[in-house]
Amino acid sequence: MPAYHSSLVDPDTKLIGNMALLPIRSQFKGPAPRETKDTDTVDETIYYFFFQNYEIKNEADRTLIYITVCISECLKKLQKCNSKIQSEKEIYMLGFTNFPTPGEPGFPLNAIYAKPANKQDDEVMRARYGS
Repeated sequence: MPAYHSSLVDPDTKLIGNMALLPIRSQFKGPAPRETKDTDTVDETIYYFFFQNYEIKNEADRTLIYITVCISECLKKLQKCNSKIQSEKEIYMLGFTNFPTPGEPGFPLNAIYAKPANKQDDEVMRARYGS
């Protein structure tokens, strides 16, 4: 099975550690640029979600893998829910969970991600939409 790569590579993309801060379509204020095209990085991640081969060629590929891990965590939470209301609460609360970032103990893929260069980059990486 071939490896898939992000199609959202742009030489002007801001980097945090060795990940690309890719645009997303959102009505909420957040750290990533807003997307106006039909496909954003979340759409692309969902499209490639079930593919098992990832080859890292650039920072956008690392972002794709990072979002895949986030989606997996959401699905683990949802697997335990018995109702739509309970599912919505779990996902909402997951959004407020203090998660480890690259370079910290507990981050699952420290071998392929660089630690944010400074405190400001770490804060951007932790920023949430709507906050």
